[in-house]
Amino acid sequence: MASLTIEDIISKTADLPTAPAAAMAVMRETDSATGCARSVAKIISQDQALAVRILRLANSAYYGLSRQVVDVPEAVVVLGMRSVRNLSMVASTYPWMSKPLLGYGLAPKDLWRHSFGVAVGSQLIASKTGKVPVEQAFTAGLLHDLGKVAMSVWLESKLVAMVKLAQQLDLTFDDAERKVLGYDHAEVGGHVGEQWNLPASLVDVMRWHHRPDECEPHSYLVDCVHVADYLCMAMGVGLGGDGLRYNFSENTLARLGLKVNDLDALTEEFMQSYEQHEKLFEAEEK
Repeated sequence: MASLTIEDIISKTADLPTAPAAAMAVMRETDSATGCARSVAKIISQDQALAVRILRLANSAYYGLSRQVVDVPEAVVVLGMRSVRNLSMVASTYPWMSKPLLGYGLAPKDLWRHSFGVAVGSQLIASKTGKVPVEQAFTAGLLHDLGKVAMSVWLESKLVAMVKLAQQLDLTFDDAERKVLGYDHAEVGGHVGEQWNLPASLVDVMRWHHRPDECEPHSYLVDCVHVADYLCMAMGVGLGGDGLRYNFSENTLARLGLKVNDLDALTEEFMQSYEQHEKLFEAEEK
């Protein structure tokens, strides 16, 4: 496997997901100074499958609306463009994020639970610190582990050996990936993000969420996702073969204006927020 390049992984992975065009268009439109509810609704309405999923999510118990939302324009008006942006990403990524990733010891929906948890946690941290827009933090958290989807098939027969190596040398799983391959799933994710033409800020999250101090210049968005990823791992949300080992950077807390002592309160707030968001997750599983 040492001769397997990132380019090999990206070009030879048969079921590598493609960029969800409509959701990406919604993301760009909501980031645009000229974006409006009508233009966002028009984009979603052009993708029938996405429109159906948006309406189902909008009518979930999570939002607790007093009446049923019957069409996409109404959903955008009632929920707001930020919420609909998040729903678009959730609806578009769930089908392939809910699949098992045997190369990481992830059962069906494990990657989804972890990614969704990191999205919720990143949004919480962004809201608490005011360092980045909350909708960007949600998207970044949701997509941060995209590289695992590309890497999984190549690691299926190596998982036991990789876990054993990590245990013997007291390495995190991403450390073991770099030791064996010369790169890790985060770097692969960064390349996939570039192929998707994602904004550089999101590509940085995919590439540096395990090593935020190496991201130059430092990114508050990367820091938010790193802390949220750590919280999810510590709470066992969507754990796989990579287990509980995590190289947490306290520098991220300092850059975000937080302290180590804040982690306990953050963890409690995260779990409360995640439990609330599970109602949305339940709607997506139907």
